Amino acid sequence: MHSRPFLWDQLADHYQLQPDERRVLEEAREAGLKHGMSVPLFGPLGRISVVSFASAFDDADPQDCIGHLNALACLFHTAYSEIARPCNDDGCERKVALSKREISCMRWVTEGKSSWEIGKILEISENTVNFHVKNAMRKLGATSRIQAVAIAIRLNVL
Repeated sequence: MHSRPFLWDQLADHYQLQPDERRVLEEAREAGLKHGMSVPLFGPLGRISVVSFASAFDDADPQDCIGHLNALACLFHTAYSEIARPCNDDGCERKVALSKREISCMRWVTEGKSSWEIGKILEISENTVNFHVKNAMRKLGATSRIQAVAIAIRLNVL
């Protein structure tokens, strides 16, 4: 049901959980996992996976680091996808050619800049930034900006 990271503690507050869903959460608590967060990840060809983080500590608050955990999940997903991906006829190293403008925009994305901020820095419109970032994401086979950055760094494009 979710396309964004979610906290386990908040599921029952917002949704009518099915008995099997409630059982999974209860079993996690019984196993000592007091707080948890899951990050749904969407890959190419409709692939869906989930990375979950859990803690046995009472004072753990995944909400405090949801952004970091989301980025970590995306990086893990990208790394796993590269390992699990079969090699093509040219070998295992993927070649991706980004335009100068795509590289320029993606470098600012790595610095955490928004499309609006990148547009101001490069003196182009926010729509133009989004166009170049989306092209880079498509070429890299990424479904998010974070994943695109991770792939580009791994492939030495950035």
